[in-house]
Amino acid sequence: MFLDTTLLKIFNQEISLGEVLTFGLWAVILYAINHIITKILLPLYFQRQEIDVPSQQKLVNTIRRIILTFLTITLVVSFHLNLVIYETGEGYSFHLSTIILGLIVVQIARLLDWYTSKVLLHKYYSSRETKIDRVITPHNHEERASNTMQYIVYTIAIMILISTFDLNKVLFQIPIKDNSLSIRVSSLFSVVLIFLVARLLSWIVTQLILFSYYRRKEVDPGRRYAINQLVNYFIYVIAVFVTVDNIGIDLTVLWGGLAALAVGIGLGMQDVFRDFVAGIILLSERSVEVNDVVNVNGKVGKIKKIGLRTSVMRGRDDTMLILPNSSLVSNNVMNWTHLDNKVRFCVKVGIAYGSDTDLVKKILLEIATKNPSVLTYPAPFVRFKDFGDSALDFELFFWSEELMGIENVLSDLRYSINTAFMQYQITIPFPQRDIWLKGRE
Repeated sequence: MFLDTTLLKIFNQEISLGEVLTFGLWAVILYAINHIITKILLPLYFQRQEIDVPSQQKLVNTIRRIILTFLTITLVVSFHLNLVIYETGEGYSFHLSTIILGLIVVQIARLLDWYTSKVLLHKYYSSRETKIDRVITPHNHEERASNTMQYIVYTIAIMILISTFDLNKVLFQIPIKDNSLSIRVSSLFSVVLIFLVARLLSWIVTQLILFSYYRRKEVDPGRRYAINQLVNYFIYVIAVFVTVDNIGIDLTVLWGGLAALAVGIGLGMQDVFRDFVAGIILLSERSVEVNDVVNVNGKVGKIKKIGLRTSVMRGRDDTMLILPNSSLVSNNVMNWTHLDNKVRFCVKVGIAYGSDTDLVKKILLEIATKNPSVLTYPAPFVRFKDFGDSALDFELFFWSEELMGIENVLSDLRYSINTAFMQYQITIPFPQRDIWLKGRE
């Protein structure tokens, strides 16, 4: 037949006219698909979505690579060019199509990575009303979720490539009693995948499932953080057991090892274990929460993170203090914001005997009410404390929410009091002592 006419030979493979026409037809179809997607559909999609130009170009290039890979497949299939590139002694043949399949896996992974990070996650976080609605943690949620999805996609792609290229070799063996445990290449990536899925599951639970509950019940950020941390710990503990079972280690052996580990903890790691238990108590009891302002051993600061063993507190001088959790549980900790965000403070001042006490009271109250950092409710008040040795002792009590900067507020009040007393000629006396000298008669 006319279509069976041989045109040329490639690697001793005859190429007929019909095969050339078939490949040309597929090439035209794929070119049309590329034109429709990149020139018509994607521009319309980009107009509806808020996607930056570099991300748009990345998607277009990825789609073009996928179409080019499919064009290569049609070339190999049409001309029967699935050549054997390498053949192992174990009977595995490494064909040209294997490389093409690997390229397809990589490009599809890139496409899934783009879609999850630039569309799904970005759209979800953009739908949130304010930043305060996000559950308070140290990391940016959108970036963390995007990275997790990216790692999962590429880990799965690597595992597919390992299977495709027959690279699942035994790396080493671990002797266990009378048997040996073989650790293969896929075993390592399986462990990575399990923990990545655990991380993704943690994000789904805390940011999708629990987030709606937090919003509906108006749960405060500190309580959100505590719940999220407990959920994270639970999920990762489950991931550890799944990993051990996936590798092939008998869980009964693991329990025996944990029992021995518990004895070691009881003997040599008492402080670490105590801090660990204290962390669980803090997260469940919530006596101290994230963003609480506390006084620990005379140091005042805001709790920024409660970990499993230690907590992080930002001091007034902007330094970060690492606290063992046991110090927040066993020691006397003054939590200024456990029930309320306002705290009562006091400025003490002494005036000379003979001064107008009513005028002093009026001046102190006026100064307190004019200070923007002093709350009007509860209202500030003045207390005539005592008749001192050299002065009449007064105390100005007020409430404020400027807990981290309260020393500046106290300083401003003292400046104002000193200025007002000088204006009204009210004397702040020096300490006086009477000394009697008894001489000889």
